[in-house]
Amino acid sequence: MDLRLGCTAATAGLAWASIAIAQPAVELELPSCVAGSPPLRVSSSAEQAWLQAADRRHFHEAAQARYALYQRSGTEAPQVLMLRRGRHWQYVTLLRRAASGLCFTAVFAADRFDFTAEWIAKYKPRAIQPDD
Repeated sequence: MDLRLGCTAATAGLAWASIAIAQPAVELELPSCVAGSPPLRVSSSAEQAWLQAADRRHFHEAAQARYALYQRSGTEAPQVLMLRRGRHWQYVTLLRRAASGLCFTAVFAADRFDFTAEWIAKYKPRAIQPDD
């Protein structure tokens, strides 16, 4: 199933913390799971795709092998978003907090992982469409 930010948020009961109008596109804002840290701001025109369960596990294992701090955290993010910001692809790990909804735990440069090109071809990330 091809999941997009808009439809995934609706079907999974997840939501962006707020939507702020920017010129000329809509900017989505996702809070950090770390109190006091700035939110992640993403243009609605940013290409994006949610990773499927097997790919989330593969990403998690690769991130643990590459980053000791991520390994020490001992948590596996239940959601991973592949996101293009500007010219660069990123992976954003997400958790669901009971009281406040979805928040991000970490952002990784996707070019550090050898499977990124394959996943871009597989998921065919796209911007949120008005009907999403």
